[in-house]
Amino acid sequence: MPKALDPSVAEFPDNSTFSQSDWAALANMWYPLALEEEVGEKPIAKQVLDVPIVIARLGEEYVVAKDLCVHRGAPLTEGWVNGSCIVCPYHGYEYDSQGSCKKVPSDPDWKIPSRIRLETYLYEVKYGLIWICLSGEPKNCLPNWEPEADNPDFLRFVMGPEVWNCSSGRAIENFIDNAHFSFVHRNTFGQESSASQGTEYAFSENDHQMTMAFDYMAHNPSDSPISDTTQLQRHMHRTLFLPFCTRTSISYPGGREHIIHINITPISSKRSQLIVVFTRNFDKDVPVADLLAWEQKILGEDRAMIEKQKPEEIPLAVSREVHAKADKASIAFRRWLKKKGLGRSFTA
Repeated sequence: MPKALDPSVAEFPDNSTFSQSDWAALANMWYPLALEEEVGEKPIAKQVLDVPIVIARLGEEYVVAKDLCVHRGAPLTEGWVNGSCIVCPYHGYEYDSQGSCKKVPSDPDWKIPSRIRLETYLYEVKYGLIWICLSGEPKNCLPNWEPEADNPDFLRFVMGPEVWNCSSGRAIENFIDNAHFSFVHRNTFGQESSASQGTEYAFSENDHQMTMAFDYMAHNPSDSPISDTTQLQRHMHRTLFLPFCTRTSISYPGGREHIIHINITPISSKRSQLIVVFTRNFDKDVPVADLLAWEQKILGEDRAMIEKQKPEEIPLAVSREVHAKADKASIAFRRWLKKKGLGRSFTA
């Protein structure tokens, strides 16, 4: 259930790295803000679309708000939690989970006006993540992580959050691209002899998601956690939950399944936060540190390439880059962005 009884609508920030029209379109989306486990006893800082955010755990609730005390503009991330309120570090004003000011220490008898409240944002807690929509009116859907969510047959582990120096658009295009496996990942699972296997794939789309399915014969080096063969036949089924989240199910022979949830948030036009959640129903006796190290090696290969792409923007005019048969999903993604009101050169 979405939280914040009367959420605010974020305003276009003065220092925005986006055009105002792109920012307005992107503000209408759910984004993965933080892992619940990140939020401890102290407030934490995040940023979405150039808007500074504070998150604090207040008992059973969270406050998710602009990182700004409305009294004198102090950052609430420098404050602390007192029971069911977040406390401003400057003058001690206290705010509850809905953003209402509950205490002004310098004037304890003051009947505090209702207008003294934080700019709180719509949020929802799902799958151990806190999701945010800055406009309060999301036009996309949260991802579906069924049936693996809360399934005891699956081991779960997490990479991140990490901040990558790239646009969220370029990042997510990489994670719906099949043709790069054999080259970007040649030192992990990719092999050039399988380069054509991602070209033909089943594909469908609607206004909220895109799905694709294909097979890939992967190399299996000696440092892989799966050590019983030199090659692995993968069946891959991927769902893109628009705009910036994917669920990729990788099925191996023998009923083994490895599921990767990539969740991307545009911090600014050229910086992105990634939270990657892995679930698998096999090799659960392998130390999580070893499993995570292997996944970090693979994603590090992606990062090294994505952070070097030029331009950082995604050209929405199809003619501005060359496209091949394998780029079907990427072309559909760009058309979806254009349909949602993004400009000709989209950076997110």
